Amino acid sequence: MKRDDPTRLYAEPAPPGASVRGLADKFSMGVLDELLNFRLRRIRNCLTEKYRNETLKMGQRAGAFSILAVIAANPGISQIDLARFAGYDQTALVGIIDDMEARGWTTRTRDPADRRRHQVHITDAGREALDELFAAAVENEREAREALSPEELDVFRVWLDRIYRKLL
Repeated sequence: MKRDDPTRLYAEPAPPGASVRGLADKFSMGVLDELLNFRLRRIRNCLTEKYRNETLKMGQRAGAFSILAVIAANPGISQIDLARFAGYDQTALVGIIDDMEARGWTTRTRDPADRRRHQVHITDAGREALDELFAAAVENEREAREALSPEELDVFRVWLDRIYRKLL
C-alpha cells in the first residue's frame, strides 16, 4: 500500500466550528489510514455515540440492547456465559441485569443442573423493550447502511464475521 504524503499530517488547524465531516474529506490520517482497527474504531465511535444519546433520551441504560438481544437469542443463558459472549465484565453485567430485572425485562433463576449458576430469561416486557431498542439501532445505522448496496452490505457482514472468528 502506498502511504499518503506524511507532510499532510501537519496541515493547518481547522477553523473554529468546522464540521468533522468536512475535516474527514480535507485531511489525511497518514499511516493510520492503513489500519483496520483505526477505520473500524472511527465508524464504531460515530455509531455508538449517536446511539447512546438516542437511548439515553429513551431512558435506557447503556448495554441494555446487546444484553437483551443475546438473552432473547439464547434463553436460559448463564450469567457467566452471557458475560463472556457479550464481552462484559461479570461484575458490570450483574448491575445491568439487576436494572433489567427491576424494569421487568428479565428474570434470573438458579440453573437446576448447577445451583452455583444463574440462568437469565427475557420477559414479554423485555421483548417489547428489545423491539424498541432494535428499531432505534436500525435507524441509528441507516446512514451507514445507505453507504453500501444491499449486496455489498451482505458481503461486508461476512467479511467482518470472518475477521472476528480469525481473532478468537
